[in-house]
Amino acid sequence: AKSLPDDNGYYPLDLGGKWTFELKEKNHIKLSVVTCDKTGKIHNLNCVHLKSSENRLSCWIQKKDGVVYVVQTSRSILGFANLAITFDPPIPILKFPLTQGDTWVYQGWGRTFFLSKPLHVSYQNEGLETLQLDGKSYKAYRIEAHYQVGNDPAKVQISWYAQGLGFIHSHSDALEITLKSFVPSTR
Repeated sequence: AKSLPDDNGYYPLDLGGKWTFELKEKNHIKLSVVTCDKTGKIHNLNCVHLKSSENRLSCWIQKKDGVVYVVQTSRSILGFANLAITFDPPIPILKFPLTQGDTWVYQGWGRTFFLSKPLHVSYQNEGLETLQLDGKSYKAYRIEAHYQVGNDPAKVQISWYAQGLGFIHSHSDALEITLKSFVPSTR
């Protein structure tokens, strides 16, 4: 499959697409290049793989029935071992059609080969906003996620999605991510 269906390009997943993000963590800034590099099946679900140059992080995404799900994330540990976290069931991070005031709740588990933790996330679509990033203006949907992992303190992540680009910006307590460039698929 070349790509998965999308609602007006708010989460494009064409093979070969490439996003460059700036990651700000405390006073540390680095760039990460994310590529949509392959399709595959994870637990019998048709998914697209997003691979990041930073921290050897990757994730498997499924788009089905107007919803974007995160099925699994993984990260290289010490350069050789791979720690995969599978979400049971997959986490619905975006629902189409994008509608201001829409809410949805996730109740599930994050599972590794040695540990499972309950995960609770409440989402709210805050609607279209104009976002200024690096002197550029974007119209983007603001999605707020209030989440709790196990008994850890609850946290908030706010993400913005723009038409034709997908995910463009987010911030949480420790990390801010900003889109620097997007190169669409040429396949």
